[in-house]
Amino acid sequence: MRIGILALVIAGPAAAQAPDLILTNANILTVDARTPRAEAVAVRGGVIVAVGKADAVGKLAGAGTKVVDLGGRTMVPGFYDNHIHLSGPLQPWRYSSMIEAVPEWLVGVTTIPALVAAIKAQVAKTPKGEWIVGEVSREEWPNTALPSKADFDAVAPDNPVSIARGPHTLLVNSAALVAAKVTKDTHPKGGEIVRDARGEPTGKVLEAARRVIWDAMPPEKLRGVSSPEQKMADWRTQLRQLVSLGVTTANVAGLRGDDFKTLDFIYGVVGDELPRLRTQLRVYPGYDRHDDPEEGVRVSIKEIEAIDRNKVFSHPKLKMGAVKMSIDGGMSAPIFWSTKEYENRPGFTGEQRIPDSAFYRTAKRAHELGWQLGIHVMGDAAVVMTVNEFGRILAELPRADHRNYLHHVAVKPPQATIDKMADLGLAVASQPGFLLSLGSYADEALEPARELTQEPAGSLVKRGIRVSFGSDAGPYGPIAAIYAAVTRRTWNGTVKGLAEEGVSAADALRMHTAESAWMTFDEKTLGSIEVGKAADCAVLSADLLGIDPERIQDIKVERTFIAGKQVYDRTTEVAAR
Repeated sequence: MRIGILALVIAGPAAAQAPDLILTNANILTVDARTPRAEAVAVRGGVIVAVGKADAVGKLAGAGTKVVDLGGRTMVPGFYDNHIHLSGPLQPWRYSSMIEAVPEWLVGVTTIPALVAAIKAQVAKTPKGEWIVGEVSREEWPNTALPSKADFDAVAPDNPVSIARGPHTLLVNSAALVAAKVTKDTHPKGGEIVRDARGEPTGKVLEAARRVIWDAMPPEKLRGVSSPEQKMADWRTQLRQLVSLGVTTANVAGLRGDDFKTLDFIYGVVGDELPRLRTQLRVYPGYDRHDDPEEGVRVSIKEIEAIDRNKVFSHPKLKMGAVKMSIDGGMSAPIFWSTKEYENRPGFTGEQRIPDSAFYRTAKRAHELGWQLGIHVMGDAAVVMTVNEFGRILAELPRADHRNYLHHVAVKPPQATIDKMADLGLAVASQPGFLLSLGSYADEALEPARELTQEPAGSLVKRGIRVSFGSDAGPYGPIAAIYAAVTRRTWNGTVKGLAEEGVSAADALRMHTAESAWMTFDEKTLGSIEVGKAADCAVLSADLLGIDPERIQDIKVERTFIAGKQVYDRTTEVAAR
């Protein structure tokens, strides 16, 4: 079949048809069911024009063709990460991947005494009454080892202190609680101010309740607030790091306001060296930003209606994607919305950030306007509610090939809900790397039987649901995600439901390439190595499909190509160290 394609490619004037680039002598895993493996590809104008045997493809070379011998290395389609957040430079993670960087004054701080000492040092150079704000890595701080307000009070009695632990938890002192006017009677919806047996706040603030603290902070102290120049530098660094992990396309799960203009400007300057991006519009119709969800719905719908999806970006690597909303909390707090009470917290089932009605009305209006929807649902109760509301919307406003999807689905929902997801054509943007970084928190919240089925890719695929893979910083890196999905290894090396919920390495590769491309309507140009698609590829240090699954985590990305241009070379990077 490929010989016919090669013959077709070389038809016409030889000079005009000669490829710009040939990548040869490779073990190519194409993720194309018609020709699963090949030895060489030819590229012209950033597009693949031939795939096949090395000898046949080599004959297409012209005088100006650059030929790159990959020395037998394995080449795969460029990885597509279905869920990233633009934040800033990333730090190496123990699974050869990445997590968000923490402030310089908190780097390496992994114990309560060390954290208290670091805060004490900040107090010494901070005026009385001024806020001290920082962040620690969630992976290195299990909930059983988090500090209380008393720990911070001992060294910061007169400075409000707020330390973020990941995207769902704040750790604060008494001065911060006073500044935020938190009392025994403060009970924000959609989150939790954790209390002791006497009802006194402990200093741990979760999910939407964090807004009480944020509202008391000076704007410049809020997480993620930086100068435009710093934001651009941080985003560029992070995106370059993703390229070094073999990521050639990524779905940014939530941008707002001027973020779109900032991104377009960055790509106008250095876009050639960065991955392709699809971006989600983040709206907040629930308690994250509003005491009254009615106001949240009005604001969110107005924001959705104000955007012309086709005019947001000017750079060809950027494209507007789906609307993003978050129904519940995260695993690391943990505060995801569960159908059953948490194992160690009788009566507690997590928090719902967006009420049913608020989600329905916002999602229906977006759907009516032709938007795709990609919704955060970590817990199974969140999945049940969202799927039911999607069913209602699609019954009222049918639309073929909508490709609405659910982010995460970390806790396996009831089979009836899985069946309904399949019937409605809902896809799942999964992050199997959560097994590596969030497994300890699942231990804390889920009884053993439910732990075995966390990250239920196997059950979803079995029912015919399309599943794609990504990171959500948990951790960054396709190799880590594929390793976790195949081996089902969790944070402490144990296996969680391998037979039922694991997938093969071939399926995991497809889910981190072709399935992610399908999720954002890019399957005609991205996601596999075949004629007519963009020449986006990653060269690996070992055969992903031939290696012992336990060794997948050791695979390195050697080179990354986007549109036939080499944008990363590990050899050069190592030599520069």
